[in-house]
Order: sequence, then structure tokens, then C-alpha cells
Amino acid sequence: MELSKMLKNLKLFNNLNDFELEEVKNFLSDIKVYKNKTTIFNVGDDINNFGILLSGQVELEVDDDFGNKTILSKLTAPALFAESVLISGVKEIPLSVVTSGDAEIIFFDYNSFLAKNLKSKEKVKDNLIKILAGKNLFMRDKLNLLTLPTARAKILYYLSNEARKKGSKYFTLDFNITELAQYLNLNRSSLSRELSKLKKEGLIDYHNKTFRIL
Repeated sequence: MELSKMLKNLKLFNNLNDFELEEVKNFLSDIKVYKNKTTIFNVGDDINNFGILLSGQVELEVDDDFGNKTILSKLTAPALFAESVLISGVKEIPLSVVTSGDAEIIFFDYNSFLAKNLKSKEKVKDNLIKILAGKNLFMRDKLNLLTLPTARAKILYYLSNEARKKGSKYFTLDFNITELAQYLNLNRSSLSRELSKLKKEGLIDYHNKTFRIL
């Protein structure tokens, strides 16, 4: 797909006309293709540009000193990543960004873009504020999930939210079981055990990534 058409599909560039899109292109890298499980940013990397995911998925994750990984979020294209780190002025990114499957990514030199007197600047800034507001709601929801006291409560909360977001009690998750355990900050065996209990109790049914709330 032509780059201009790709950009028009991004919330970041909503309502930009053709002239304004051409302005923005001057601050974008070439499209880069990354294979599955490629690390885009490591914890502690200096951030000068933020990423725009054009196709595929990336995971935002953190590892503790004991080798445990927690998935904070999985982003599906089109999406932005590391933009909040760059805007906040934090130089070193506090998490890792890793591809989940093959992905196409382009990088935006946002600070250089802001330094110029461009017609597109205010529209892009307004769009970015809306995107960040949506992500803040997501992180608040994730915090609510992680503060729940039991594995069962976390699973039910997460599945209920997924059903609500997808408008159906029958839905497919972005995560496999291992990834879901990392996202919920649970041991994989504990997650599998609780899912089996919920299935036996007639509350849910599932196969691989497909779930149904009964």
C-alpha cells in the first residue's frame, strides 16, 4: 500500500490534507520490516523517535531481576509505541518493545517535527493527545486488574472486559496461554488450573485463544 494511504489510516494523522501529509513524511523514516521476536527497544535505550506500527503486533514488556516477564500490553497495527516516553522527556525507555510475528514499523522524529512551523503541527498534536488519553484509560484498567486479590478474579475481570470491548460473549484473544499468564502476572500453571475450574463450573468455554462466556 502507498505510504500516504497507510498514514491516512492512522489516528495520529486524522484530518490531515495531502499537503499536510507531505509535511509529515519529511520526519518519518523508511518503513522497516522486522521478523518475529525482534527487540525494537530494550529497557534503558535512549529514545529519539517513537514507533508507528503499520502491520503486525508488538508486545510491551518488562523483565525482573529473576527472569520473570510481564506483558504490559500487546499492540496490533495500526498503533503507536514509545510516544509517551518521548513526550514526557524521559530519555531511557522503561520497558522493552518486541515484535509478536512479522511487523512493519516506521519511526517518527516528533521533536524535530515540533521544532518546525508547519500547518500540520496542531492537528498532529491534538490527535496525539486523544491517543494518549485512550492509553491512560487502558493503563488505569490494567492497574485495576493487577490489584485484584486472586487469579480467578483477574481472569474473570479480564474476560469480561474483552467481551465488552468486542461486543460479544464469543471472542478471540490476542494472547496465547503463556502470554496471557504474563499479562495477568500469573504463573502459567495457575492460569491453566483456574481456567479449567471455570470451564467445569460452566462459566466459560474455550479452545486455544477462542473464549465464550456462558
